[in-house]
Amino acid sequence: MAVAFVVGCDGGESVVPGEDDTPEKTSFFDTLMVQGAGDLPGCDGSREGRAFFVRNDNLAHFCVNGVWRKASDSTDFSITCSDGFLHAVGKTFYPIPLLDQGQGAGVYRATLSGTVRNGPFVFGTSVSLSEAREENFYRSESVSSGNACMVSNDGRYVMEEITTASDYAKISATGYYRNIVTGRTSGNPVTLSVLTKVAGNGDSANVNVLTHLEIPRIEQLAMNHIEFGAAKAQAEREIFAAFGIDTAQLYSQNFYTDGRMEKPVAEDLDLVGNTDYNAALLAIAAMLQGDRNEGDMMNLINNLAEDIKGDGVWNDPNWKIKIADWVVGMDSSWKYNDIRNNVSAWGVGPVPNFEKYMRAFFPIAYGFEPCGASNAGKVTYVNQGQSVYFANDYEHADHSRVRFICDANGFQWRVATAIEKDTAGFGAGEYDREIREGRVNHDTYYIFDSGKWRVATPQEADGFTDIAEVYANLKSNEKAVFIIRHSERTNDTGPSGHLTDNGKKYARELGERIAAVGKEDFYFGYSGYTRTQETCEGIAQGKGQANYSLDVLPYMDGAWYVKDADKADAYVDSEGGWEVYSRYAFTGAYDDAFYDLETRSEQLLKDEILANISSMKRVNVMCTHDYLVVPLLAYTTDGHANVRYYEKYRWVNYMAGVAMIISADGSVRYIPVKGLDSGTM
Repeated sequence: MAVAFVVGCDGGESVVPGEDDTPEKTSFFDTLMVQGAGDLPGCDGSREGRAFFVRNDNLAHFCVNGVWRKASDSTDFSITCSDGFLHAVGKTFYPIPLLDQGQGAGVYRATLSGTVRNGPFVFGTSVSLSEAREENFYRSESVSSGNACMVSNDGRYVMEEITTASDYAKISATGYYRNIVTGRTSGNPVTLSVLTKVAGNGDSANVNVLTHLEIPRIEQLAMNHIEFGAAKAQAEREIFAAFGIDTAQLYSQNFYTDGRMEKPVAEDLDLVGNTDYNAALLAIAAMLQGDRNEGDMMNLINNLAEDIKGDGVWNDPNWKIKIADWVVGMDSSWKYNDIRNNVSAWGVGPVPNFEKYMRAFFPIAYGFEPCGASNAGKVTYVNQGQSVYFANDYEHADHSRVRFICDANGFQWRVATAIEKDTAGFGAGEYDREIREGRVNHDTYYIFDSGKWRVATPQEADGFTDIAEVYANLKSNEKAVFIIRHSERTNDTGPSGHLTDNGKKYARELGERIAAVGKEDFYFGYSGYTRTQETCEGIAQGKGQANYSLDVLPYMDGAWYVKDADKADAYVDSEGGWEVYSRYAFTGAYDDAFYDLETRSEQLLKDEILANISSMKRVNVMCTHDYLVVPLLAYTTDGHANVRYYEKYRWVNYMAGVAMIISADGSVRYIPVKGLDSGTM
């Protein structure tokens, strides 16, 4: 054989990234591709024998004797390939191997062709064929019978004048490939193989990840004297099943377009084409690729093949969960489109509906029950500790907030939306405009409105509007009375108990925010307790009001709603004050100890406040206690205020309460207000 002109890669330009390089980096291989022949670099001595790929021709071009030549015009040079790279060599003759006459008449093929795709293998891929014998094809010994070099970029290969002494052959392809997930050329070459029956099987055999995975299992079954066709069919069923693919449903679909009804074998399949078979193959290839580099991917593929080899079952739950986690990440951000766009951009055929098979995989890995009509709408969580989406229980959000729903449209599990997982099991609200905390996102609130749950607005969720904001939006002909709880107190709950230093600071800061809106003087009234007096004083000082009225208002006493103090105290001692006052306010409980809520609230608002409004100012602040504010909130919001401590453990915060807005015509509206960031605690 003549000496090669030059090796297909040389010097510093030919450095190939190592296996530790991430898929995000541009492959060296991509630098060997140009759009048109006019974009080829100079064909000089430094590039003699080298190959570049021209996209417009979909062919490799070689630098031969100072001229760029198409691979299809190799009249005076031969093409060889190794390690994924093409070489131009002197023209020579490769004899067809002689048959061993003791092995039979042999099988002759004028051509044997197919595709090599895990993403299309690109130009420079070497394809070799080795004979295998039915009685021992599971052994390593083989006879090389043919080889070819891929000169196009679409993953297609052609071997010419192939003769084998056996009906069976192993075809292996080594080269770089287009990564399904990233869309870029791989950083390193990989090898995939197919074990096929060349006799009576047409003149084509595709190489893909399914054909590669099934080989060890076929060999194992053959050792148990199972006929090749049966072994191959069983291995394919088992691999599909390992990825959660229902083979009964799959095999019910027609594959061929020429009227044939038989089911295809793995080497008939491709990543593209509008059939469920090709969709299943594309899904498996994508899941095995994931975000792995070539070395990690092949390690996973080969380990999986060995795992399935023995009993036909994938017995490694850790790998299943890792793949499932990756699929869920794709599903939750709808990155399936990235794969679809990558495959479509290669122009090798239509992209099948692979998404459904990826979605079918993760529920099996996580151990979910099948999704069907009986459990449509059910929401669940991952209880597998190896998963990044693990949760201790449904409402536990420390590890992961991802939850899954059985979708009634198509009956497949998918990632649940925020409202689906947060309101799961709520049912109908107990009353219109009820507010509930999300079951998973505990900082998100939902409101039952017009017969269904929706996300509450910030004001609805908290239920309170900032006092300064209400004041800022007050019309010039309106009056306002802010009835609020005192600021943060000390542990002394008696009449002489003071505010904490923080409590005094909060009151002054509220006054400062009010002063930023307007400078008019306010009227101040308090319950007679030291902490309510200090709250009103702090607000006045913060707003810079030196002269202000500060009156004791008996109706601002915290016991305003108490009818029988002894009975009320007994209930409080037994059950706790927040429990008792909230249950009374929202359910009417303890009617032997408290007044009727509506009657007593109207007495406060009309007989005490409105009756004396003329002696006050346009804006008035009344500082009181939580035992008055909670029942008043329940009344003025028609039971919608989010302070149902007995039910939701929510209590009114410091300096929160009710704004009473009196219009010029005498009508009154009520707004829950807050003086701190939140209206509840």
